[in-house]
Parts: sequence; structure tokens; C-alpha cells
Amino acid sequence: MISSAACASSSSLDRLDSALNGIKHRSVILKKVTNDCEFLRELWESAHKGSDQAATDEGKKSMHFCLKIEATAEEIAQELIRFREEKMVDDHQVKDEEFLNELAHHCGTKTAGLISQVEEALDHSHLMWSRGRGGSSSSSSFVLDDDFCRCLLLYVRSTVSTIRTTAVNHWGYEDSRVKIHFLSLYDNALRIVGFLLSSLSGATTDDVQQHVHHRGLPSIDACVGHVLSLVLRIANRCSDYWLNFKAGRIHVVKSELIEFLMDMQSETHPSNPEIMGFLLKFLMALCCTRLFALKNFLPRFCRYIFLDEYGHFQDEVSSLLQLFLCTTSILDDEDTTRSFIPEMQAVLVQTTSLFESKGRMVNEIDISPRGSELLTKIYLLKAELFLVAQIHTMKSNTNTPSSSMLPDFDDIMDNCRQIPKTLQRYSEKLPTETRIDREKLLALIESTFEEEKSLFESSRRKEITASAAKNSLLRLHFKIVIFKGESFLTEILLLKSRDDDSLMAREKDHIKLLLLKLEYITLIPSDEIIKDREEVLGAIVESFRRLTYFSNYFPNTQEEMTNLSLSVLLDKEMHLIKAKLTDIIPKFPKFNFPKTSKLKFLDFLWRNLGELLKYNPTSTVLAKHHMEEIHIHLQSLRSFIKNVSQLYIEEHPELEDLIDRITESAYKVEYIIDSIEVDAQWQDFFWLDNMQEELRLLTEKARVIHLTTPDAEVQDSKNVTEVSVDRLSRKGTPVIDEIVVDLSNRENEILNQLTRGSSRLDIVFIAGMPGLGKTTLARKVYSSLKVMRHFHLRAWCSVSQEYDKRRLLLEILTGIHGLTEEIRQMRDEDLEDKLRKLLLKNKYLVVMDDVWGIGAWNDLKNSFPDDANGSRILFTSRLHRVALEIKPDSPPLSLSLFSHEESWQLLEKKVFKEECCPNELLGVGKDIACHCQGLPLAVVAAAGILKTTEKSQNSWKTIADNLSSQIIDNPEARCKEVLNLSYKHLPEYLKSCFLYLGVLNEDRDILVSKLIRFWIAEGFIPETNKGFEDVAEAFLMDLIDRSLVIISKRRSNGKVRTCRLHDLVLDFCRSQTEDENFSQLITRSDNPYASFPSTDYGFEFDFYHHSSPVSFTSYRLAISLKRSHFIESKPSGLATRSLVFFATTDSEPKRPYDISFIWHNFKLLRVLDFECFNLGISFPVEIGILVQLRYLAVGGYLKCIPQSIANLRKLKTLIVKGLSGKIILPNTIWRITSLRHLHVSLHVAFDSDAEELGDSSILENLVSLSCLSLSCGEDAERIIKRLPNLCKLSCIVYESPDSSMNCNHFPRLNCLTHLESLKIFYYGSPLNNGEFILPLNLKKLTLSNFRLPWSHISTIGRLPNLEVLKLLSGAFVGKLWKVEEEFQNLKFLSLDSLNITQWNASCDDFPKLERLVIQNCKDLEEIPEDFGNIYTLGMIEVHWCGRSAEESAKKIEEEYGDIEVLIRSSNLRS
Repeated sequence: MISSAACASSSSLDRLDSALNGIKHRSVILKKVTNDCEFLRELWESAHKGSDQAATDEGKKSMHFCLKIEATAEEIAQELIRFREEKMVDDHQVKDEEFLNELAHHCGTKTAGLISQVEEALDHSHLMWSRGRGGSSSSSSFVLDDDFCRCLLLYVRSTVSTIRTTAVNHWGYEDSRVKIHFLSLYDNALRIVGFLLSSLSGATTDDVQQHVHHRGLPSIDACVGHVLSLVLRIANRCSDYWLNFKAGRIHVVKSELIEFLMDMQSETHPSNPEIMGFLLKFLMALCCTRLFALKNFLPRFCRYIFLDEYGHFQDEVSSLLQLFLCTTSILDDEDTTRSFIPEMQAVLVQTTSLFESKGRMVNEIDISPRGSELLTKIYLLKAELFLVAQIHTMKSNTNTPSSSMLPDFDDIMDNCRQIPKTLQRYSEKLPTETRIDREKLLALIESTFEEEKSLFESSRRKEITASAAKNSLLRLHFKIVIFKGESFLTEILLLKSRDDDSLMAREKDHIKLLLLKLEYITLIPSDEIIKDREEVLGAIVESFRRLTYFSNYFPNTQEEMTNLSLSVLLDKEMHLIKAKLTDIIPKFPKFNFPKTSKLKFLDFLWRNLGELLKYNPTSTVLAKHHMEEIHIHLQSLRSFIKNVSQLYIEEHPELEDLIDRITESAYKVEYIIDSIEVDAQWQDFFWLDNMQEELRLLTEKARVIHLTTPDAEVQDSKNVTEVSVDRLSRKGTPVIDEIVVDLSNRENEILNQLTRGSSRLDIVFIAGMPGLGKTTLARKVYSSLKVMRHFHLRAWCSVSQEYDKRRLLLEILTGIHGLTEEIRQMRDEDLEDKLRKLLLKNKYLVVMDDVWGIGAWNDLKNSFPDDANGSRILFTSRLHRVALEIKPDSPPLSLSLFSHEESWQLLEKKVFKEECCPNELLGVGKDIACHCQGLPLAVVAAAGILKTTEKSQNSWKTIADNLSSQIIDNPEARCKEVLNLSYKHLPEYLKSCFLYLGVLNEDRDILVSKLIRFWIAEGFIPETNKGFEDVAEAFLMDLIDRSLVIISKRRSNGKVRTCRLHDLVLDFCRSQTEDENFSQLITRSDNPYASFPSTDYGFEFDFYHHSSPVSFTSYRLAISLKRSHFIESKPSGLATRSLVFFATTDSEPKRPYDISFIWHNFKLLRVLDFECFNLGISFPVEIGILVQLRYLAVGGYLKCIPQSIANLRKLKTLIVKGLSGKIILPNTIWRITSLRHLHVSLHVAFDSDAEELGDSSILENLVSLSCLSLSCGEDAERIIKRLPNLCKLSCIVYESPDSSMNCNHFPRLNCLTHLESLKIFYYGSPLNNGEFILPLNLKKLTLSNFRLPWSHISTIGRLPNLEVLKLLSGAFVGKLWKVEEEFQNLKFLSLDSLNITQWNASCDDFPKLERLVIQNCKDLEEIPEDFGNIYTLGMIEVHWCGRSAEESAKKIEEEYGDIEVLIRSSNLRS
């Protein structure tokens, strides 16, 4: 059947031949028709060969195509027969040439339709491959053998030549433009087909074809079919053009012909990326199948690119192709192989474009700057291919790939090692404005090949493993790829910047941002964990090669670049790269960020970020762009949150979630930016990029929410965040009733038990539930004048539930004797003995507050001697059983709940003081008092709310409703509800300040000056036109006024010295800090410390060495442990900002400790309070690592502070507790311009070379300094002038070593115009000039050891603002002090250890004196009697003076009853 079909087909074609032979007329037209018909026969024969396998699908397709050809041949034959019969005079003559043109057009149209189907059939395999569906050699309808291809080539030649004939006939062959474009079209088409002929000798095996397929390349037959289809399409279009021209359907114009030729030319020109990419894959496929591909085909390919021109540039391109084909043929990674193709394609396209632009003169390329730049790219690509080949070699654990496949591989690799030398030569010709950083490039290539050589030799000698060598090569490869990506973006930026009109600033910034992101990625290999992960580096390299592809694909002309949507394009690429890195980038750590004071934190972060941007440290340069945008977003979000009221949140609950998201994002931003500033890790930059996007989305979300700003009268604490400093400061030092409960009856009962009764040592006990006033009552009694006069010695200690025996001993000794360094160094046994000896023969009172069990009494009772002199121990406890265990035979004094009326009386007194409650508030006020259920503390807390609330019935009714919303029968629980309500009524700016008291309060008094410094360091205090310290003090007084904080002690000027929290308030505060993640308290009961030995000696065996590391996720840590336990555990806290340590007692409290782990485990600390640690004799240089520090306190036997302290440019407080002698400050201390408080003991001196810094080196923000060591005269003044804003100064002034030159005079301090407090101890011989030159603003002055005559005190008397004067230890000498100058504003005067005998003064000399303290003035005969007439004088204290002085004080008390007198006689034994 096949044979008969073949015969039938043959007859159709034979009839066509016969019809053609019957026309004897000779013309170009008929020759074209004849060529078409001959081509039909060749097509039929090729298809007929494929139909031999008729049973297969391919055979059926071939048979079907044969039938189509036969049908077309039959139609053309019939057309020719009709033409011969109707349009010809005879076989040799046509009636009209026009008829001939029509015939050719009709025949050509039929042939063209068939050839279009041939094109599709030929390209079928390649099309299937490009769509990812494979494609095999047998899928075509034709047999692509040499005969078929030659036949097709002849057809293409003849068809394309018709265009040349047309051009010659019209304009002559010498027309250069037509000639050039025609030759280009003609040569390109024929060269491509010619290349193929060499690839068709013999058949490829199925194994080889399978290998090609697995490498992601098209089959050889698919490539051949695609090229044949391409040139056939060109021939078909040329034929169509020519036939239309002959038939008169188109009129040929030269410009249109050139345009047509250029259009056809682009189809096959090597500058066409599509054809170049295809040919590159064809080369790779050939390289996989035949050895002769490189030798035979490569030269022809280069001639195609350079149009048979020869030169050095062609050699470089040829060697690049050779290396590319060698490398990609040995790779077993399809993705890596495929990733090189776009870049190689782009390089070749750019080469051909440059070749064309230079008039096809290869030599012109060699000497042009652009040629040098392109050659530099080529060598970069060569270097990369070389490394990839070497990586594969190491990966396969062999020195060379299979020699059977690539016999020239070793030679190729050796040639590559000449790249650095050759590149040096080419790079010298690089243009001035180039994207390539020549120096960086040469350094990169040179170091790369040096390291490669070393690795190769080490691997060959088996000194390193192949795996290690491979990973090192991977990192080298990574560096080259990153360099290329950076160069590309730099090129675009440079190119676009040449014409600012074509590029918006935003687009420039966008490209700069992408350059920054590239730099982020360059940091990845520095990660010790990641640098050896092949898949990670491979993923990055693959991603970045896309950027390199773009770099080489686009010619360096602005016109082409301008037409591209660069921002969109590059954005897309960076997103793809980021997607690749998603699995590599570590997840952001999980931390417990605080939930309180959200707006306050945003303000703090926004302010700090602004300062950081202004300072612009080198460490944050890469992040600056992100930081600037984040700063803008934070400003917008601050404004949004500021306008959100609690009422609005209740109406729109989704806002709470939005604000929480904003706050958490802000904390993450803070962590990331501070981490970058301290020690940038590559992942930080990616996290920052993510957070910038997150904040952008949050800003957009907030922007669409329209808030209605509430009226002022209904605003609540949620949006009351702005601090009215003026309002706060007007409070000054309020007169606050520190005794919150009126317990006069119980006070008398306790006083009687303490001062009367048995002479034996006795115990007095106060018991009752929390909040009833036990501690308040005990303090009132303890501070009463009657008790102070009755007992020789008094001491107070707070025991609490978890007590430490050593701490209790030290607290009691502090009250009795004072805490000296000798006592601090004692062992526990020695402390007990010391306490017992001090108490012997003395009538003493010891208060043990908040006792929870009998253990504390058992530990201390042996230290309390019973000398039958009426000594007493006063206990307070919330547990009655403890009282019965300690003193079984006597019931404790039990405090009971208040009645409703007592509660109301207390509430009214706290809110209205001496005034009465208005009638309209009387009812609701009593309701509120009733809801407090008789607990005085709850009443006081409720009063604190009412005092700060508008005194209207509606406002008070709201509070009453809140208290009555829950039925709570337990008074203690009710008190906590009142405290919670009080906390909610706090303004946002006070909440953090209040919670911080819970961080510091370890059942002991809190030093206010230290608390304020903490608040400032934490950022709780806003920057205003007033000083941070003044605002902080106002905040504290506000908390005191709200009855949340209790004053413990006052200073001599009446200000608060120490404060504390009530037990219940402290419990609430700590509960709140835990709920809001504000801080975490770590004690002995927490893991892993609960398992540590109770003594320190267990650590000699290093038992903790194998335990899991201690890691904290909290923002703030308060540690209450033994020093040794903390040090041994070496904890860490990546996000911890505050580390405050409260040492429980150790057996060796002053031994040196190694805290070096802190610098690395807590890098982001803002507050580090290690004052109780002894660092030894050397201050760690590594302290400079903690650049976020704002508060630093350490101790030790230190001699100097290192230069690296200057790295702490944000430091506000520096405290160094020296344990011996002088500590020297470095010159660099002057660089810490943010420093506000500098306190060093025992004393501190600036480096003697400080004067070299010049007068411009000042600490303009320093407000307090102690204890500065100065020499008299100009040296002291030179230092003082550099501290212009000091408010408080404590110093030691010593005799000038140059006293012979009359320099030994008191330093002039009048330049310190802001100084309010001055304390000076003089050391040396008496001053030459005793004149004090002091600032007029001084309010407090303490002088010691000047030994000046009393006549010199008149200068001090003239100070107009002096309120406190302390003259200590021989400040003045002389038996007579005759007051000649009025101390017009002095309120407090203390004379201590002076040799004064007579004091001549009157009430007019001290008109405003409120308190007089005279101590250790043994020779003083009497206090001026006229002092009784000072109407402001309220207290005279006489301690350890002579009897006559004591008698004169008593006389004043008797004659002037409103003056209290406290006397401590000198009969104390020790």
C-alpha cells in the first residue's frame, strides 16, 4: 500500500515537472517558480523517508505531510497548464509579462502556505523543548540529513538572492546602505545553515541524546530543525516581498527596502539575544555529544559573530566560549549550568553590538575604552567559570574531570591562571567613568587566584580535605558574583545620573538601596555557621547571576536604558533574591518585650534614632537608608497613637491590636539597629529591611483610620502622654503627710512597752494583715523624740520572706555604727561578734520589720546582749503565729481594720488636708471609703486617685462604680483592686517610672539620686527646657502625692533622700512588671540557681560546667543572687537592656570577679549596675563594646579607666566604686559629651595630659561630679572651666606642689554659675589666701579640714542663696566664732568636730534657720540663747558634745516650747 501511495505521489510531482518543462519561456520569474517546485520535491522525499515507519505516530505525520505536498504540487501543475493554454502565444512566448507575474504570485502563494507548515513542523521539537515538554529527534515530519539540509540551503540562497537582484535593478549594486544590509542578511542566514551541516555527519546515540535532555538542553535535531525553520521563514518572507513587487502589489522605495532588510537581518544577526541564546544552547548540546564540537564548530561560530574578521578580541571571545563549554559540560548541576547561559548570552550580544558600533573593525574594539570594559567583564566571567570548574573538581574528589570527554581541560585551566596578569593590562584602559572599581577588581582577582593556587596545592598534598577546599572556593566564587552585581547597579546609577531629567531622585535612591542590600549579602559568608554550607552560597550565587545577566545584556547606552522600567525590573530581581534567602535568614528571636508605656517608648526610639542619624557612626552606614525611612514612619505612628484615647479603643477593639503591633515592631527595630551599631551580623540587615516594610504597612493602615480627637475634659490616661513640666515643677517639695494612718492610741501603747516595764531585754510585737499600718506605726515610734532620747542606739532592718543573715547584720551595724570598709570585709562570724560588742552596756532598740518566721530571730538573737538596761527588740509581722513562736507568753499588739467612719476620716484628710469635703461629694466619698473595706492602705491609695481627679460628682462616681463592679470580701484583695485602679489612672509617662521602683526595691529604701539616674538612662524622662533631674524629681513627687510611694528619709534641704514602697504596693508592682514584661526578677529560687549550693565552696569543683547555658529573653533583669552564683552561670541576654544586680552576701564579698562574659553575652545593655562587684585592679578595656550604655556602675581596686570608655558616647552616668586610692580618668573622657553624672570613689583625677586637649574639650552636660581631686590654684581652675554646668560637686583640694610660687590659694569657682551644692575636703598646709571665691547660686556648702580662722567665714555668709551649711572636721579653727555676717537664707547648719568654745551669735544672724546640728564639738560651752527667738527653728540636735552644751540646748527647749531638742550623750561604749 505504501508503494502505491509513493507511486501516486510521484505522479503528482512528475506532472508538475512536466508542466514546467512545457513552458520554454526563460525568465527570472519562471526560474523562481521552478526553484519552488524543485524544493517541493525535496520536501516530499524527506517526508517520504519518515513515512517508512507508517505504524508509528511519526510515520503517520510524515505520510500526512507527503499528501499535503502532493496536493500543492497538483494545484500548481494545474495552474501552469492553464497558464500555458491561456496566457502564452506558444511554448516560448508569453502574451503579456504581467500574466507571468500573476502566475508566479499565485504559485508562490501556494508554495508559501505549504512552506509555513514546513517551518512549523521543523520547529516542533524545539518548541516542545522550550515549553518544557521535551522533544526528540524523531518527532519531526522530515529526515534532517545532509541532503535535505543542503537542498534547503540552496533554496534559501536562491530565494534571498532575489532581493539582491531587485536592489541592483533599481539603484545599482554600489549603493552602500542597501549592499551592507543585504550582505548582512544574506551572510547571516547562510552562515547559520552552514554551521549546521558540520553537525549532521553521523547519528547521535540514544544515550547521548538522553544526556543532553537531562542537562536541560534541546536535542541536536531540535536545534537543526529550529534553525532550518528560522532561515526558511526568512526565505519565505523574501519570496513574498519579491513576488508582491513583481506583481505590482508594492512599490519598492529604498528606505522601505532597507527597513525590510534590517527587519530580516535582525532575525539572524548575532546581536539578537534570542538567536544568540539559542546558538549558545546548540553549542552546549554539541559539546555534550561530540569531541570535535569545540575544534570544528567553535571557530565557525566566532566567524559568525565577527563576520570573518580576525583580531585579538575574537581570540578572547573564543577562549571564553571554550572555557564556558568545558565548564558547563562537566557540571552535574543543571541549575548551575543553566544559570550561566543568560550571562554568556549577554556577553556575546554586547560583543556583537560593540563590533557593529565600531564599523565591524575588530582592531577598533581592542583599543577602545568600551572594549576594555567589555574585556574586563569577560575576564570576570572567566574567573568565575574557572572557580566553578575547580569547585566541581573538588566536589567530585578528583584532580581533573574525565579526560575522555575533555582532553584539553588541564590546558584550559592553566591558561585561566594567567587571568590576573592579563586583566591588569586591560584594566588600565578602563574609561574614567566606569561602573567597575578597578582597584577593588584587581585586588579581588589577585587574592582569588592566589588563594585558589594555595588551596589547589594544599589539596594535592592532602593537607586539607577536598570538602574544605571546595567550601573555600565557594566563598571565593561568592565574592566575584557579588562584585559583579554591585558593579551592575553602579553602572545603572552612573548611566542614569548623566541625565537627571530622565531619572527621578526616588529611582536613584532605589538603586542605591539595592546596592546597600547587595552589601548586606556580602556579609553572609562571614557567618561561621553558614560559610561552609554549599547550598546557601549556591542559592545566593544563582540569584545574583540574574543581576549580572542584566548588567551584560544592556549595552552601555543611555537610550536603551531609559526605555526600561528599571525600578520595577530591579525590584522584581531583588524580591527573587530575597525569596531565595528566606530559608537562610534566621528567624527573628523571640523576646519578651515590654507592653507598657507604648507611646513613651516610640518617643524614646524616635528621639534616639534621630540622634543616631545625626551622629552617623561608621557601623550603621549600611543601614542608614532604612533608618531614615523608619524614622519617618515612627514620627507618623507617634502622632497616630498620641490621638488614640482609651474610650476610642473600647469602641474599636481592633485598634488595640494595631497599637500592639506597632509597639512590637518598634522594639524589634530598636533591637536590630542597636545590634548593627554594636556588632552587625548579616541577618540584622535583612531583619531591618523586613521591619521597614512592616512599619510602612502599619503606617498606611494607621493613615486610613480617622480619629476624632476627644475633648480635653474627657481625655484619659491613654492619651495624656505629654508632660506638663511647669505643672509638675510648681509642686516643689510638697508637704506630704508621710504617716498615712492615724494610730495615736496604738502609738502610745507601743511607746509604753518600749520605754517602760522590765529592765531585761524584751520583745515587742506588732501583728496584722498587710496594709493596716504595721510598718508605719513602727517607723513613727522609731523616729519619735521620746524613743531617740530613751535609747543610746537604734537600728532598723527589713527581714522579708526571703532574708539573708549577713544582710541583716550589715543593716543593723549601719544604723548603730556606720558601714566602714573594715566591716564590709568581715566574715559573718566576725560581724556577729562586732555587733554584740557594740551593743554591750548600751541601751538599744532594734526594729526587725516584716518577719515571716522564727528563723531570722534564731540567727540574730545571740548578737543581742541583755545587760538589764531596758533594751528592746521590736518586731512587725503579718503572721500572728510568728509572734507566738518568738514570744509565746505574751500576745502581740494586733492592728484591726478601720471602721467606715475611720476610713472616711482618713480619706477626707488625705484628699482635702485641713479643709472639709464639699457636700456634693460627701455621699460618693463615703461610698469610696466603704469600698476600701477598712484597710488603711486601700484608703490612702484611693485618696491618691481622688487627689489627681477632677473634684466633681461624675468623676468620683466613675471611681466608685469601678470599685463596686466586683464583689470582693477579702480586704487585701480589695486593696489590690484599688492599687490597680490607681495604676490605671497614672499618666503613661509615670507608669514606667512607677514599675521601675519594683525593679529596685528589695525590701529596702531606694536612694532617690540613684533612682533618678536610672530613670534618665532608661529614657523615661523627656527632654525639656528644664533639666532631666528636675523633671525626674517632679515625677517622683507626683507618685508620692498619689500615695504610691512613701518617703523614708529627707535630706538636710528637705528634699527626699530615700523612698520605698509598701509591701502590698511592691507586690502589686512586681506582679504588674511580670504581666507587662517590664522586668524580670531573678532570685535564688529561680532555675537554675535553686540547685546551686548554699555555700560558695561548691564552685571550686566547677559543678555547673556541664549544665545548659542560662539565657534570658527579658528586656530588663533585676538579679538578686550571690555574686559567685551569677558569675559561675555566665548567663546571656541578647535583648536585655538593663542588668541591675543586688548581691546577696558571699563569704568573700570583695574578692575579684571575672565579668568578661558580660561584654559578649549582654551587648545591648543600656543600664549595667555592677557596683557591688570587685573587678580587681584592672578596668576592662572591653567595656567599649557596650556602646549602648547610658548607666554604668562598677567597683574594684582600680587605678585608672581605659581609653576605650570614650566609645560609650551615650553614657549619662558613670559610677566607679574604687576600693583604694585615686583613679585616673583618661583624656578620652572629654569625648563623652552626654555624661551627666560622674562619681568615682575614693577620689578621681583627670589625666595630667588633659590640658593638651585645649579649651574646646568640655563636658557641658555634666551636672554632678564626685569625688574630684584637685590641686590648689590655676590647675584646678583649668579643669573647673571645662565643667561649666555643674550643679553638684564634691572634691578634695590638696596643697599645690608649687606652693613656693604663691599658688596655694583656694580655686576660683565663681565660673560655675549653675553650682548649687559644693562639698570640699582640703588636704595640706593652711591656704596662703583664705578667701573663698564661690558662685552666688550656691545653696548647699560642706567644708572640711581647711583650718582657717573664723574671720574668713564672712565670705560664706554673704552667699545670697545658701540654705545648707556643714562645717566639718576642722573646717575653721579658733575658740571664738563671732558671727559678723548675716546668713540671710540659711535653713540648716551643722557644726561637727570643731574646736570652737564660744559662739557669739544672735537670732538676727540666722533669721531663717530651721535645724541646727552640733556634733563632736567637745569644747563648746553653749548654744546662743537668742536662737530661741528664731521663729523658724524647729529642731536642735546635740550629739556627743560637752554637758554644758547639752544643758544650754535643754534650756532653750524649756524656755521656747516649740523647739524640739534631741541629745545624744557621749556615754556610748564600743
